[in-house]
Amino acid sequence: MEQDLICAYFVQLSLACVPIAHARVVHRDLGSYGLRATRRQMVKGLSSSIGIGICLGVVSSSASTIRTIGWVFLICVLAPICEEFFFRGFLQTHLMDRIRGHRTFLRFSLSHGLILTATVFGAAHLLDVFLLDLSPPNASVNATFTVFLGLVIGYVYQESRSILTPILMHASMNGLSLIGL
Repeated sequence: MEQDLICAYFVQLSLACVPIAHARVVHRDLGSYGLRATRRQMVKGLSSSIGIGICLGVVSSSASTIRTIGWVFLICVLAPICEEFFFRGFLQTHLMDRIRGHRTFLRFSLSHGLILTATVFGAAHLLDVFLLDLSPPNASVNATFTVFLGLVIGYVYQESRSILTPILMHASMNGLSLIGL
């Protein structure tokens, strides 16, 4: 179990290194990857993520697999920071710049880059079968919620171009899902 935790830390830190390395190579400012925040977007984002976190807590069995402070730190602090920096700040920024077009859902305009990033984000969470020792059906439910969360978080990022709110949303959703309501 300790080896899994070390591997998970390594994976998360590797995700954060990709945008940093890319910025160094192409001489891009890290600020272009969303290092800013707005209060209005934070309130909307946090309230949405609390609802998603409660739903995920109801269907997830991950609470029984969390045994150490190291795992809680990984899931509630390190993963939200590293994943949002990679998926929203880096990947979504590049995809929104390169893929034109959007889809309207309800009254929300979701760019194709946002939709693709949310799908990749959900697919990456299928690895929870191994990391959190979830059954394949539970991992599929988890990945489906994660795609939806990726759309919500991605929309907040798309509108604000700030990763602080997505990080807080992700952290609060992960924390609530650990409760295992």
